[in-house]
Amino acid sequence: MTSYIKDCFYSLSTCISCFPSPQLRINNRSFKIRKLLGEGGFAFVYLVETRGQELFALKKIRCPFGPESVQTAMREVDAYKTFDSPYIIKYVDSSVEQEADGSKSVYILLPYLKNGNLQDAINDHVMNGTHFSEEELMALVVEICHAIKTLHQHRIGGDVSTTTTVPQSSYRLGDDEEQGLVAADELNNSANATPLSELVPYAHRDIKPANIMLSDNGRPILMDLGSCSRARIDVSSRQKALELQDMAAEQCSMPYRAPELFDVKTGANIDERVDVWSLGCTIYTLMYFTSPFEHQTNETGASLNLAIMNGHFTMPASPEYSDQLKGLVKKCLIVDPQERPFIDDVLKAASEEYREV
Repeated sequence: MTSYIKDCFYSLSTCISCFPSPQLRINNRSFKIRKLLGEGGFAFVYLVETRGQELFALKKIRCPFGPESVQTAMREVDAYKTFDSPYIIKYVDSSVEQEADGSKSVYILLPYLKNGNLQDAINDHVMNGTHFSEEELMALVVEICHAIKTLHQHRIGGDVSTTTTVPQSSYRLGDDEEQGLVAADELNNSANATPLSELVPYAHRDIKPANIMLSDNGRPILMDLGSCSRARIDVSSRQKALELQDMAAEQCSMPYRAPELFDVKTGANIDERVDVWSLGCTIYTLMYFTSPFEHQTNETGASLNLAIMNGHFTMPASPEYSDQLKGLVKKCLIVDPQERPFIDDVLKAASEEYREV
């Protein structure tokens, strides 16, 4: 209970100096909590400092529902370990700790990126009454496409210079915890026996401005891999359809969620193009500071999920952007996933547009 109170207490303020200086230890390393950086659901992200004054971001995921929630949190750890790319935030360390109330929490130590995320950049523009220039936007979009391509064209095993072996989870269930646990990875069981060096596309499934950090030199970096897993899912039964739909409702932010994840059909084939839809929503948000379907619901009063499933959105008159950029957004926001382009096609179109700006 004490830990719950602390987390609620921190969520009320980002000024850690208002409280006694809390200390914590992760795998025999001591950290001082400086302030709360963000929160969402059962997760809290803190700015922490080592004794040597090195700064990190520490993500704490509370797991109040027993071993299944711990296993879910540890899949995020495994996702960070899977990718070695300048476009994916680097994993530093992790630990599973037991709280005073008997529940467990997963701690994930990540680099601290002082430039924040794209949502912070949007908020700065809103406060200053400014907007991204088209050149700035296109430079960001091209780099975000490269980041997404890292996930969508991932390979495992084989030559370690070009591929990565998927790690096993560093958390193991005890014998008393094993019974009744069904891992979400069963949704992807068709890809579980993947030969070495085979292409294994991953999907992030929650691409949005708040999940795209900016490096010291301004490069977009994908973070929050809690929803990231193998992309291609054969929905072979009604049960699997409902499981995927529930998982998407829990892990994928609604304004950026692809329409095929709202009402998953038995027999459907879900793939990495869910991220292309989210990319289109993200580009629109960078242009107009609201997602396309939230803008639509504000304008018409329509339901958000219906607007998304129908693909209805409009482009505001201001600020002004080229027809080519607007066309890129429309290219991503095709409701039928089989007609929606893959990331290579989007990257090619974005690169051509960037050269013309």
